[in-house]
Amino acid sequence: MIDMERRDRALDFRWCVPAELLWAAGIPDTNDKLYDQARRSIYAAACIAADEAPFGDAWWISYSRRKAFYEGQQRYQGLPYTYERVTAAVAEGVALGLLEEQRAAPGAHLAKDPRQSRFRATRDLLSSFQDSPFEYRRRPCHLVVRGDDGRPVTPPPTQALDRMTKQVGRINAYLQGSSLTLGTGDGWEHGTRTVRARSERRSRSGRPAGWATVTPEPVAEVCRIFSRSRTDKGGRLYGWWQQLPKARRKECLINGELVIEPDFSALHPTLLYAMRGHVLRHDPYVTGTYSRDDGKLALNVALNARTLHEAAACLVHNPDWGHGLDYTWGCLKAVQKRNPAIAKDIGADKGIDLMRVDSGMAIDVLSVCEKAGIPALPVHDSFMVPASQGARVEGIMDEILTRTVNKLRSYKSTTNR
Repeated sequence: MIDMERRDRALDFRWCVPAELLWAAGIPDTNDKLYDQARRSIYAAACIAADEAPFGDAWWISYSRRKAFYEGQQRYQGLPYTYERVTAAVAEGVALGLLEEQRAAPGAHLAKDPRQSRFRATRDLLSSFQDSPFEYRRRPCHLVVRGDDGRPVTPPPTQALDRMTKQVGRINAYLQGSSLTLGTGDGWEHGTRTVRARSERRSRSGRPAGWATVTPEPVAEVCRIFSRSRTDKGGRLYGWWQQLPKARRKECLINGELVIEPDFSALHPTLLYAMRGHVLRHDPYVTGTYSRDDGKLALNVALNARTLHEAAACLVHNPDWGHGLDYTWGCLKAVQKRNPAIAKDIGADKGIDLMRVDSGMAIDVLSVCEKAGIPALPVHDSFMVPASQGARVEGIMDEILTRTVNKLRSYKSTTNR
């Protein structure tokens, strides 16, 4: 039986081993350029996964051996990403001693504990490309729609989808003007292709959260990701810098200037109150019985859960929670009591809709910053900007929040007539 660890990475084709270096690893030449690109991407992905963890604990890369899995995936990964090329390249790598593979049984992806086949780099592959730079390939598509299983799906072409795709393209063109320089010194470890950054957060037991490992990309780009096969669910912008711990992001430079990161306070509760025709005038996380940190985590988890039972289970199994089931239920009931106007929305799967609203707000903020000539990198409900522009960006965010809240309340008022 294959022990599929949670840390398995998904295969992507954003990096490639340079073609001229393949001979050093004893890899035979081929006239099929697309197959050549596929195997070079697979080797690069395996090396990067190994860079992000010691060899003995190297991350595996999951991939599918089902033909149906690859239908429509070229939209997101490019022409080389096909069943024939991926499976042949993995098999070749295994035969050459460059990859180690574990195959899942047919139908294992449908099991209660879903499994996919996976591979990782061997020491021979790492020794061949240990210090070589890799080629970066931009995503063919920067707007992704995922199904219920998290797998990208191909949405039907519509004018709205075309507009949103072009919108992300304009944002990425603007983001090219933001040059991000990562920090150095204590809390940072820079490798050939990856960077490790220490988090300052601590668990409830007081233990440090550890280190985050990222693979910096040569350009600042975001990918907008929707959920549940719909473009009105989710839609947040994702960039590689978001994986950096917050404390480390503040040590970076944008266009040579130190970073400040203004954010929206209690954004999702604020938006929910507006959707119900109210204005949030209190701290929604303060219950008077439980700590504010507990109230905040409980409310935000519950807003993203389909039911209160699911919210309770998520909290109990969350390493940042550290409380038993009775305490958890008490805290959930307390945040409901604290927020009667939205009590029915707590544990009712509202997070996916709120993300659609806050992603639109993020796009509005970036659009205004672009017109004002302010470099900015989005981090969901906050923005990394030069310290000298922090006050201006806070003003922009306040204006957009006010406009959004008024629009939501106005819509609620209209629908109640």
